[in-house]
Amino acid sequence: MVLAILVDSVLYYNKIHAGVTVAGQQVSRLTPDEAAARLNGVVDDMQKDSITLTYEGKSWEVFADDLGVAMDVEGAVAAAMDVSRAGNIFSDLGKRLKLYFTDVDVPLTGKMDDAKTNATLAKIATEIDVAPVNAALSMENGQIKAVQDQPGRAVDIDTLREQVRGVATTLHSTELAIPVKVVEAAVKADDTAEALAQAETMISAPIVLTSGDKKWTLSTQQIASYMGFTSKDVNGVSTLVPQLDAAKMEAFFTSIADEVATKPVNATFKSDGKKAWVVPGVPGKAIDPAATAVVVSETSLKATGRTVEVAVKTTDPDRTTEEAEAMGVKDLLATYSDSYGGTANRQHNVRITTEYASNVFLAPGEVYNFDKQIGPRTAARGYKTAPGIVGPGKLEDVYGGGICEVSTALFNAVFFAGLEVVERKNHSIYIDHYPKGRDATVSAGGPNLRFKNDTGHYIWIRGSSDGVTTTFNIYGTSEGRKVSYTTSDFYNFVSRTTVTIPNPSLPAGQKVVKTNGQQGKQCKVVRTVKLPDGTVVHKDTFISTWPMVPQQVEVGTASTTTTTKPSTTTTTGGNGNGGGSSTTTTTTPSTTNVTNW
Repeated sequence: MVLAILVDSVLYYNKIHAGVTVAGQQVSRLTPDEAAARLNGVVDDMQKDSITLTYEGKSWEVFADDLGVAMDVEGAVAAAMDVSRAGNIFSDLGKRLKLYFTDVDVPLTGKMDDAKTNATLAKIATEIDVAPVNAALSMENGQIKAVQDQPGRAVDIDTLREQVRGVATTLHSTELAIPVKVVEAAVKADDTAEALAQAETMISAPIVLTSGDKKWTLSTQQIASYMGFTSKDVNGVSTLVPQLDAAKMEAFFTSIADEVATKPVNATFKSDGKKAWVVPGVPGKAIDPAATAVVVSETSLKATGRTVEVAVKTTDPDRTTEEAEAMGVKDLLATYSDSYGGTANRQHNVRITTEYASNVFLAPGEVYNFDKQIGPRTAARGYKTAPGIVGPGKLEDVYGGGICEVSTALFNAVFFAGLEVVERKNHSIYIDHYPKGRDATVSAGGPNLRFKNDTGHYIWIRGSSDGVTTTFNIYGTSEGRKVSYTTSDFYNFVSRTTVTIPNPSLPAGQKVVKTNGQQGKQCKVVRTVKLPDGTVVHKDTFISTWPMVPQQVEVGTASTTTTTKPSTTTTTGGNGNGGGSSTTTTTTPSTTNVTNW
C-alpha cells in the first residue's frame, strides 16, 4: 500500500492526476503548462465557431471576439490540479484511488464583455427594430385626416444578452431565436372626432402675437406646420389632443426674440467724492418659448379673439442690486490729486490713461496691475507721442508719454487708503513736482504699479482727469485704517560728473551741454497702517533711488576761431514712459543752446 502511494506520488508529481478532464478534454498526466497549452488550443479552435441569432427567417453570425469572451484556462488548470491535492493527506489519498475508477470533469468557465456584447447586439437590432407610429392628424388636399397609431417592435437586448451569455462560454456553436418585444405608440387614440374638430379650429384663421407695440402674424399654414399631438384618457377612452409644439416653433421664436427682449441693466455705483452708493439694476425680459407655445395653443382653439401676448420671463442683470449692495462699496477710503500741465499731447495721454485705469472693482484678495489695466500704449488705442524717459537721463517722444502722472496719483491714493502695495518703483530722473519719495513709474515689461485689495470687501477705483489735475478716489467699506508716514532727507549723495565729447563741427573751445545729468541720491518713506484698536496692518519702507547721471558736454575742436555770446541751456527731466518734467536753466559762457527732447 505504501509502495502504491509512493508510485502514485511519483507518477503525478506536478501533473494532473489520471481520471481528471477539463470541459471533457483529456488533461491527465499533463503538467499545468502542458494542460494550459492543450486547452488554449481547444479554445482557439472552438471560438472559431459562431452563435447563430435568428429572427423571421433572417440570421446573424456572432463570434466570441464580437462578445469579448475570455476563457479562464489558468483557473481551470489550477482546479484540475486541486482535484487530488486540495484536502489533507488522508482525503487526498482517497480521491487519488477513486480517480482510477471514476473520472472527474472540471468545468472551463469564462466571462463576456457586456459593453462589447451590447454594441454587437445593438447593431443587429437596427435591422429588426421598427419605431411605433403615433396617432396624429395630417393635412391632405386642405383636409385634416386622422392617422391611426401603430405599434413598433424592438429587440429585447437585456434578455438576448443573458441568453448569449449562457452559451458563449460553452465552447459549442448553437442557434438562438432573438427575443423581440412590442413597443406601443406614445400617442394613441381610440377617438379622433374631437381632435379633428379642434384641429379644424386651430387652422381656421391666422393668430396675432403681440409684445408692447409690436405684432407678428402666424398664418394658417404656419399653425398647421407647428401642430403636434398627445393623448389623454377621457373616461377610459384614449383621446387625441392637438397642440402647438414649442420645438417646431423654435425658429419662429428665435426670429422675434430680439424684438421682444429688453436687456437688463446692471446695478452700478455713483459717488460724490465723500461716499458711494448703489444705483439699482433693472431686470430685463426675454421670450419664454414654452409658455408662449402654450398660450398660442390655447388661443388657436378659439374661433374668435385670436390675438395673444407673447409670454416672457425675467432676465437678471450680470450684477443685481443685491449683489452690488453686498460688495460693500460705500465709504471713501482715500482720495489723492496731483496737478501738472505739460504739452497738449501729454495732457491727452493723462486723460485717456485715467479712463483706462479707472472704474475698476477689485475683489478681496485681488491684485490690481496698472500696466495690464491700461493696456498697450499705441496710436490705435488713442495714445499720442509725448516726452518719456528712454534711458539714464534721456528723454524722447514716445507713445504714452505722461502716463506716470496717473500711476503716481493712483499710488498715493492707495498709500493713504492703507492698502497693501505689491510693487512700486520711483523714476530714474528726479521730478520735483511729485511728492518726495512717493512717485510711481510704469513701463511696459519693466517697472509696474501693483497693489492688493486686502480688505474684506470690494473696492472701487474711481479716477478723473482733465489732463492737468488727476484725482483718484478709492471707495469700499471702512475698517478705520489710520495711515501715518515719515519722509527722510535725501542721503547717499553721488556727485555728478562731467563727460566731455570732442565735436569737430564746433569752433575750438566752444562748449555745448548735451545733457545736464543729475546728482545721485536716495530717499526713504516709511508708512504705518493701523486699525482703531492699534493693530498694525502694514509697516512699509519705500526706498527711492535716483542714480547719478553724468553731464555730457561737447567741446569744439575746429580750427576756425569764432566768438559767441553766452548762451542758455535748458535740460528737462521726465518720468518713465512719461511722468512729468523738471526744468533747470543755467547760463554758461561760450555755449550753444541744446534741448534733448
